[in-house]
Parts: sequence; structure tokens; C-alpha cells
Amino acid sequence: MVGRVIMVNLILNSVTKQLGTTFGNSYRYYVEDVEQGLQKPCFTVDVLIPLQRRKSPLLYDRTMPVVVHYFSDSERNIKTHYYTMGEKIVEALELLPFGKTLLRGEDISWQIVDDVLQVFVTYKFMTKRVEENGVNMETLAENIGHR
Repeated sequence: MVGRVIMVNLILNSVTKQLGTTFGNSYRYYVEDVEQGLQKPCFTVDVLIPLQRRKSPLLYDRTMPVVVHYFSDSERNIKTHYYTMGEKIVEALELLPFGKTLLRGEDISWQIVDDVLQVFVTYKFMTKRVEENGVNMETLAENIGHR
């Protein structure tokens, strides 16, 4: 179970890092829920419902659907701003640097709900379990491949 939690965190960190590389330090990036004090402009990143399918005793197909919320600090031309940001976010997340490889985003879509831009992207990849000292552990970066 620990390997799965680590994998989700690695995906979230990769998405956040890619957003930071694209948009820079003038934005805040959150992966934890913020009850109060959300500082705009900012992004929140979360994984929706991860899926794992066993392909063989050692191989698993993994699906990580991610949602990025963008909160603007602008009050003028908000839809035009969101349209521009939606396109930029999609471009930034279409190919996600992950370890020594790139993950291609699939099923990418976005919408504006309650003055918040929501971008949805799904990453699919394969992992391999490696047995070490009688304990099954999931290797994360070395054994990731595209489907």
C-alpha cells in the first residue's frame, strides 16, 4: 500500500513542478486542502480516482486522473483570461516529465465552474512489482513504461 501512496504523491509533485516551470513564482501551488487563506492567483492539484489493473503477477496498468484548479486574482475579462490559461495549462501538462521518462496526458478537458478553471488530465502507465527480501515492493521510476 505504501508504494501506491508514494506513486500518487510523485504524480502530484510532477504536475506541480511542471506548472511551476511553466508559470513561475508569481503563482502559489497547493496539493493539500486549504480551508482559509487561499492566496490568488494559485493552482490546486489533486488526484481523482486512481485505478490499478493487474496485467500479470508482476505488472500493473495504472491510471491517474488529475484535476488542476486555477484561481485567478483578476476580476476583469475573467473568461478571456481563463480561456488563455486553459490552453496554457493543457500545453504544459500534455507531456509530463516523470523520472527518466515523459508521461503523455490523455482525455484532457477543461471547464469554468463558479469562476474557477478546472483542467482534467489522465496519465496512464505501467508499473512492475519487484520482490525484495520476501516483501513485495513497487519500484517507481525505473519500471514505468507507457501503454
